[in-house]
Amino acid sequence: MERARVAGSTACYLIKDGKVLFLHFNKKWGQVYAPPGGKMQEGESPVECILREFEEETGLILKDPKLKGYSYWDWIHEEQGVIFFYTATSYTGSMKEGIEGKLSWVNIVDVKNLKQFDMNEKFIDLIFEDGIFEGKFELDEDHQVKTYQLMKI
Repeated sequence: MERARVAGSTACYLIKDGKVLFLHFNKKWGQVYAPPGGKMQEGESPVECILREFEEETGLILKDPKLKGYSYWDWIHEEQGVIFFYTATSYTGSMKEGIEGKLSWVNIVDVKNLKQFDMNEKFIDLIFEDGIFEGKFELDEDHQVKTYQLMKI
């Protein structure tokens, strides 16, 4: 039996003055809101990845990314992956718009009302709570959650 490909990625919720920075995709992924981040390159650690991806997508350099959680996902048994989620509260640089979508600061109280990836909607409360979480998700062909488990660790 052939082994499924495993992909690694990262995302970071930058929090400042009661707001969170989101990328609103203009075409890709169904125009959802998501924290900046992306796929790990060969030989890259999760922290190296989030620092690179965040700067590429926003122009900002994160100063204090802290691991908030991670989720394993299985997409209809063809591809598997793990995504590492970070939070940060400080940065340097000037924000720039990217080609993937528009950056916007969203009030924390409004985050749950955003159209997000189905998986992200399931754990979003844990991002703003104390502690680290682990998730395990099974996704259907449209990247919608079929089953999932979440726990604080």
